[in-house]
Amino acid sequence: MGRLRPLDHQVAQIDGKADSGIRFVNATGLDDSVGSDEAILERIGAAVAHARALPPDRMLGAAVMGAVQWSARPDAAELEVEAMRRFGLTNQAHFLETREQVEVQRAKFDLYVRAGALGPDLVFGHFIQTTREIIETAAAGGSGMSWQPASNGRLASGVADLPAIRAAGMTVGMGLDDQACTDIADPWQNMRMGMYLVRAQTGDPLSMMPEDVLELHTRGSAKVLQVDDRVGSLEVGKFADFVVVDPRSPDIGPLWNPVRSYVLACGLRNLKRVYVGGVLQAQDGVSTNPLAPEASAKLHELLPAIEREHRILR
Repeated sequence: MGRLRPLDHQVAQIDGKADSGIRFVNATGLDDSVGSDEAILERIGAAVAHARALPPDRMLGAAVMGAVQWSARPDAAELEVEAMRRFGLTNQAHFLETREQVEVQRAKFDLYVRAGALGPDLVFGHFIQTTREIIETAAAGGSGMSWQPASNGRLASGVADLPAIRAAGMTVGMGLDDQACTDIADPWQNMRMGMYLVRAQTGDPLSMMPEDVLELHTRGSAKVLQVDDRVGSLEVGKFADFVVVDPRSPDIGPLWNPVRSYVLACGLRNLKRVYVGGVLQAQDGVSTNPLAPEASAKLHELLPAIEREHRILR
């Protein structure tokens, strides 16, 4: 029997995202080992309803967090597809991520195919332990892929075959995963790590360029999540979400190529301001959100208490 995540826990996560001032697409797990199918669907329906009650300029979309990779159910993909259709969700599926039981993972790809899940609404997260056939089938079906190179390196999961994935025509975005496996939420580190891993894998410095990873981290990510009509680039009619970076504080040298200097040499140390909807959200590494001090205090209070209770780190 699985362990059910209480609804109030999921609701608190959703509210936390909204309170932070960011925009987000909320993904909710099915917890498909607990309860009847109808009870499982009712739970995710309640979480989705709560998320959709939030301002639409913050909560940009709702998704199911696909977990066929770990599910013991032979019909796990069918249940995810039913949730997608019933509630109008996309699917952010963690898939082909780990080095363990690779053949079992690959065999589960057919579960998604037979369930009719392939399409733009299905985004494969990580997507490392692939084969050429899996890549070509996913691309032909219209599914996208979310690439988290910093997480994949941190966990020793492997290197996704980005040259083949992009050549097959899959839409690709880049993400940071979370702090459990990406210790610093640093998009510059993530872009560089992804570029270096691909180049080391192929032996070809042109196989992944700074322009490529910047595109994947911005417009590519917005496109794969189907929110590129609102975010991902600065254009008339889209939200005014942008960062201000100073390449001379600290000084990275002459900008022979602004895009390449931005990707290769800038980082959090150069990030001066973050704007969401034209409103300042962070300055010089400090959040302007009035809830930030309370959140920090709770973090330092609750996490050590949890560690002491469960002896996680010992």
